[in-house]
Amino acid sequence: MPRAKVVVPGVPPGYVSRPRLLSALDQARDATAIVVCAPAGSGKTLLLAEWVRLRHAAETAWVSLDSDDNDDRRFWSGILKALEACPGVPPDSPLRHLAVPVHPSRHLGFTGAVVNALDELPRPVWLVLDDLHEIVGDAPLQGLETLLRQHASALRLVLIARHDPPLSLAKLRLADQLAEIRTDDLRFSGPEAHALLAAAGVELSPEQLAELVQRTEGWAAGLRLATVSLRETEDPGRFLAEFAENDRAMADYLLDEVLSRLPPDLLEFLRAISVCDEVSAGLARTLSGRGDAGVLLDTLERATSLVMRVGARQRWYRVHALVRSYLLAGLNRQLPGQAVVLHQHAADWFARHGRPVQALAQLIQTRDADHVVASLRRSALPLALAGAHDLLARALAVLGENVIAADSLLALVSASLQLEEGEAAGAEVDLAHAEAAWAVPAPAELEQLHVLVKVRLAELTGDIDAMLHTTDELELGEASHILGALSMLRRGNALLAAGRHNAAHKQLEAALDAARENEQDYVATQCLAALAGVAATVGDYRLMGRLAGDALREAEDKGWRHTMVAATASAVLGYRDLLLGRPAECLRHAQDATQLVDGDVPSANRGLSVLLGALAGTARFEVGEWAEGLAQLGAARAGARGIHLPAPQVVLGAVLEHRAAVRFGWTEAAREAVTWVREAAPECGELMLMRARSQLALGRPVSAGALIRAMLDASHTMLLPWTAIDAWLLDTEVALFADDEPGAQRALHKALSLAGHMDVLYPLVFASPVVIELLISRLGKLGGLHSVAAQVLEVRQALGVPVIPLPLTRRERTVLNLLPTLRSFDEIAQDLTISPNTVKTHVRAIYHKLGVRRRRDAVSVALERGLLESAAEVTNGPGPH
Repeated sequence: MPRAKVVVPGVPPGYVSRPRLLSALDQARDATAIVVCAPAGSGKTLLLAEWVRLRHAAETAWVSLDSDDNDDRRFWSGILKALEACPGVPPDSPLRHLAVPVHPSRHLGFTGAVVNALDELPRPVWLVLDDLHEIVGDAPLQGLETLLRQHASALRLVLIARHDPPLSLAKLRLADQLAEIRTDDLRFSGPEAHALLAAAGVELSPEQLAELVQRTEGWAAGLRLATVSLRETEDPGRFLAEFAENDRAMADYLLDEVLSRLPPDLLEFLRAISVCDEVSAGLARTLSGRGDAGVLLDTLERATSLVMRVGARQRWYRVHALVRSYLLAGLNRQLPGQAVVLHQHAADWFARHGRPVQALAQLIQTRDADHVVASLRRSALPLALAGAHDLLARALAVLGENVIAADSLLALVSASLQLEEGEAAGAEVDLAHAEAAWAVPAPAELEQLHVLVKVRLAELTGDIDAMLHTTDELELGEASHILGALSMLRRGNALLAAGRHNAAHKQLEAALDAARENEQDYVATQCLAALAGVAATVGDYRLMGRLAGDALREAEDKGWRHTMVAATASAVLGYRDLLLGRPAECLRHAQDATQLVDGDVPSANRGLSVLLGALAGTARFEVGEWAEGLAQLGAARAGARGIHLPAPQVVLGAVLEHRAAVRFGWTEAAREAVTWVREAAPECGELMLMRARSQLALGRPVSAGALIRAMLDASHTMLLPWTAIDAWLLDTEVALFADDEPGAQRALHKALSLAGHMDVLYPLVFASPVVIELLISRLGKLGGLHSVAAQVLEVRQALGVPVIPLPLTRRERTVLNLLPTLRSFDEIAQDLTISPNTVKTHVRAIYHKLGVRRRRDAVSVALERGLLESAAEVTNGPGPH
């Protein structure tokens, strides 16, 4: 008996330990048997070798089995030799001296003596039988069955195999005496795969790592072989794209260790079904021509783990990704004609069984343009509405530009796809092709699609007039009509752009119901994003965030991350984050969406681009990038030139820019923001708010207060409900300037109440220092508003809100330099040859910009910021207030 057969294998350098699996083995230490079952290359042996060496080196007997061990006497000799080498077996144990008879498994005296000797051991011993799948002989399996049945109390069996051993394990399983580690448990997770690659000196991007794990399905051998090649390649992306089909090491391993061990009929069966990602028994019969296809699938799933059951009812099967990829590549390379026939058979089967997605996917593989066109004529619209954009794009790529341009339906489908991917210019070309190829009379469905494409193009390019005009041509019809839900969605968006919020809400709700009823998932997701916009207009910001979050999750789950609906949902979530006082999260969402709408080509949605610029600019300003943020806000405003944006969007961009510009002292930008609103919504309350903010910045609290009261008396329409919070905060500042403490408290309470009701913290989190000082002083005296105030201060502390160094005018700097002296305001006025009222106006402006309320504090802050010409001027302390 070679010693190598009874030695615990060594763990190679670079081996990556997997604590979760070691822990699973630890938890099974009291079981009668542990079964570790998975295909070749899953890491079974190394896992057990590490566990034994770390935990049970002194009480483990290890046998590495091979086909020769089907000889019953050799089988038992190996077991006894391993027990003899185990330190946990005492020197006087009968196990060290037992003679092996000619037919040991059938010799009751021998098996009884083994069991009795095991029972006498002072402590349990682990017997590991590696590669148990090599044992197919009746005699050794019978002997092993005897050990399991009589299970000596001091014996723990570990059975390592590529497929379930033909042993009676059911009783042990029912008695909870069997622990099992299987293929799914042994798959490498993303972090484990990263550790494996890192140990080999290979670095991949998160996306590349995820792709590798997906392609290998976490199979240890696949990952290790990929690692060898990745160390040598200069283009990991290209390697991953070709992995399995062209990687020689992987191909050799699959052939030598996996596929060569299968009977020829099973291998041929696997090759036939490899043309499909998943197969049922019926589909497998069609592809293989075998009536026993269901039995073969069950056998492969049970005996090899190369095939796995999938789906809720476990009626479909999937070939391991690497094995399928290898088989399919070989089929296409060696028998391309047969591969085309198999794809065609699969397409026919899927079409007959109402699976248009899978049918079209199979036809694409045939590269048969005529069949693809025929399939698209039947299923392009349902697939587009359901969101199968990638599949449709691949199908159109098979046809080529000339075929698409000559067919109105295909050109309109292509235009729709381009619009959802942010390619307005390409969509316009497709639309022109569709109109050039138009045949009269056209089917009603095609006429409706033509109108819908034009509406969507107008919607995305910001042509609201064209959008409203074109929607009049839509025939909404019944929701059961294939384009009914989409038509209602487009009409709802047009109503929203026109400011008819209630009508838009009803239309969009109906569109959502119709889309869900007809399983038009992409349309339903668009409806969620549009309804989030409606919620924003009425001030239901919680609902806005929830709907946008649902839309984005749908987009991410279903592969629509790079579509306009995902960009829109990201923008709305960014807006929600801003209103919650989370500028960094707002900036992340805005940047994610901007990557789509502002690529190398002109933006497909200029309105969305303007919104994203405003959100990103505001977020950057609030995190301390003041000049950069204001520049981005100005660029967003400039980008709105020449397009007709909905009034609420103009007001949002202008209010955000004006708020930042006044706080930073960019008076020209503030004036331009006011002009922008005056032209778009001259009657809105936000225009009064902006003017009031400007007046207060100029040290004119009386004028600012009059404007705020005019805004709040409901005579002016508020297009952004949350700006009422900002108005009450501005009123708080006005009252503080006038030393009206009770009035300031009342206004602050109003702001807090609205903030709590709307769940909007932004104006409070970034309020002026004097307002924050008052808020802090009122803690404990706010009653039910205390939680809102505490939340505001908590957010501010977490953000570390930076103090904005507002620039002072030349005259304000002159007055500031006289404040540390004992001169009164009248004396300062005489020195500067201006009126005392003018001095007081400048002083108020200085207090506002420094965020203080007293002369002494103004001097202190000015000294801290280095705004005084010389600290030596502070000689006798400040004079009268």
